[in-house]
Amino acid sequence: MTNSTLAFTPVPQVQPTSYASQKNAQYNNQASIFVDLNKRLNDAIANVPHFRAIGIRGSLKSACETWIKKFSHVKQFSELNLVQTIMVPLSDILIDITMQRKLDLAWVIQILTKFREVQAQPLQVYKVVNPTGDLGYYPVGDSLYASWDAQHTGVVFYIIAVWILKMDPTKVMVPVNIYPVKLKSEIRQNFVSTNSDDGKKLLEDIDLFMQMIFGVRLDGNNNTDWEEAEIKQRFLEQADLFVTHAKFGDTDQPGAISRMQEINSYSPDIIRKFCLYSSTIPVPRPIASQEIEILCKFFDIAKKEGIDYDDAEVLDIGNHLHALFSSNFHESSPFWDKVKMSYESWYSKANPESFAEFGLKGFTTEMRTGIPFLIAQLKKSTKLKVPAFTPNNGFTVNKKDLW
Repeated sequence: MTNSTLAFTPVPQVQPTSYASQKNAQYNNQASIFVDLNKRLNDAIANVPHFRAIGIRGSLKSACETWIKKFSHVKQFSELNLVQTIMVPLSDILIDITMQRKLDLAWVIQILTKFREVQAQPLQVYKVVNPTGDLGYYPVGDSLYASWDAQHTGVVFYIIAVWILKMDPTKVMVPVNIYPVKLKSEIRQNFVSTNSDDGKKLLEDIDLFMQMIFGVRLDGNNNTDWEEAEIKQRFLEQADLFVTHAKFGDTDQPGAISRMQEINSYSPDIIRKFCLYSSTIPVPRPIASQEIEILCKFFDIAKKEGIDYDDAEVLDIGNHLHALFSSNFHESSPFWDKVKMSYESWYSKANPESFAEFGLKGFTTEMRTGIPFLIAQLKKSTKLKVPAFTPNNGFTVNKKDLW
């Protein structure tokens, strides 16, 4: 048996075609991409489905009305009792979209609705070096500044100043803390490590993963954990898969992986095996949470028992599962119908009194029932070596229950 390695073929730089390749292309930018607050806000609204965008605009309008009632005495932005710090023109603030997480409009609405002057913190910024002047933005003050943290506060400042108070952003002064850094990697490390304070929009697993990829590819960060995440991303790209989250509205797209536990928990080799397995699915589709949970765990326990499936064997497994039940691991699939039937047969014999009185208990469409069945099935219908696995519920599969 040949051990799989972490070797990979460099991803060719071609025009993205699938949705997954378009999503993954964001990580291949070789430089920062700066946009002003107006574009950041409007792009975020434009990038959601039409009816959701209508709802968001309605929520923003309602939040603005709430703010107006609460601060009816405020006619100029300078009348807000904000923290005392260095003040720079609002129009000089840019957002580095390769640094910041995607703008969360729900969080913007929440900040605006519950806005408190004394709680609004300065924008965390660094000076933008623009020697050629080709960014398309020009400072009103002494420099342009990129916000590396508090972009949501910056957008709220913009809404209050421009949308509500109808002011010219070049004439509105906002508080900033300027960080005299020279390396972008230092800023990204700050961004990741400081977003755990109470009262902030915390980084979720997907945000952290994306920052790691950007950090390695754009900043040259050599943090071991970050480099490992970037290797996983390369495997995902080669399989036309991408990680996402419900907040991005694309978990139903082909290749979407919305469950981050396995991406974060397993080694690059296990993720590589899962990516290779996914290539046996003829028609691209979203990856079911049970699918990545069960397959990654299966490959992991096998490897720990000395069964390190090579590429041909991984493909055999994938093709075999597709032939049996179309590799469909969704809750209503034939796979779980068979697993439930087998589990009920086992449970009725292992717990006859409880079954007689209360019926079937403890069945879930999860790893502890799915993996024992998967292992038993592969042991019966293939010549592959399979690992041993005893779930915490003691579930065992009778051969007659298998395909």
